[in-house]
Amino acid sequence: MKIWKYSGLFLIITGIIHTAVGLMFGWSAHVEIIRAGLFNTIAQSIEHSYAFWFLICGFIIISFGQILHHYIKRDQRPAPLFFGYSMLIFAILGAIVIPVSGFWLFIPQALIIIIANKKAS
Repeated sequence: MKIWKYSGLFLIITGIIHTAVGLMFGWSAHVEIIRAGLFNTIAQSIEHSYAFWFLICGFIIISFGQILHHYIKRDQRPAPLFFGYSMLIFAILGAIVIPVSGFWLFIPQALIIIIANKKAS
């Protein structure tokens, strides 16, 4: 079984988890944003900003996962090595800055991509 074939799906799942956590912990902020009418409601509150960007980042991670999944299905090869190293650097820096976070989820995903590329060479 070639686990690298699921790299895009792993990233999608990570994004879904991120979005779910953002909705769960930021629910009251999201409700306040909607009740305030959405327009120009984020800059008025740091809590609103955190909730909004947490949610948006989840959607971005899901989008990257969909792109990666499409690439892997189309080309039948692992994601490029630079993507694995970029994800690893991102994860390590994020985990250093925010140790109690989901950044740790990206480390095994990055290593899967890196190792798959090393084996393919």
